[in-house]
Amino acid sequence: MKKTILLLAVFIISLAASAQLKFNPQVGMTFSSFSNPPEGFDFKAKAGFMAGGDLRIGKRVQFQPGAFYVNSATATENAEGEVSTDDIIHRYVKIKALIGFDIIESDIFKLRINAGPTYDLLLAAKYGDEDIKQDWKDGTFFIQGGVGVDILFLTAELGYAQGITQTFVDEYAKDSKTSGFYFTIGVVF
Repeated sequence: MKKTILLLAVFIISLAASAQLKFNPQVGMTFSSFSNPPEGFDFKAKAGFMAGGDLRIGKRVQFQPGAFYVNSATATENAEGEVSTDDIIHRYVKIKALIGFDIIESDIFKLRINAGPTYDLLLAAKYGDEDIKQDWKDGTFFIQGGVGVDILFLTAELGYAQGITQTFVDEYAKDSKTSGFYFTIGVVF
């Protein structure tokens, strides 16, 4: 086991040493909602925020591992169209493993795309003051994709994440999956 860990560490260090490596801290907004709500209800995306960063390993084609803290809000609406005064607030750590590609690449400007799997590790879930974390899966998998621009050392990205595993446990909202848009800005070192 120690040999495997040592070999893996040597591989990662040699990969980072031989490839171009950039660090990309970012902040941004999220708009997430859930599919297949319980009968008589609807979910509406509200603005949330995210902060974190990723690495870009490679030149034109990049591996982009990263981690973000996300605080999302979702409103609930009943069949009569009445929106609840309480939002569903869910906090999680998003772990990304994306592959990126620079479509346009110059010293001043880059247009890039990325896609790949992500995993959201749930930290907390509340509806108003009520803790509803026990109604949620501890983590969910997503497929995520985005398009971004880099101008000098500044970066911006717009993307979409679609849940591929169930969000809630039991029968609360069977087969409900989380999805949403995000927008981030940051710098590239």
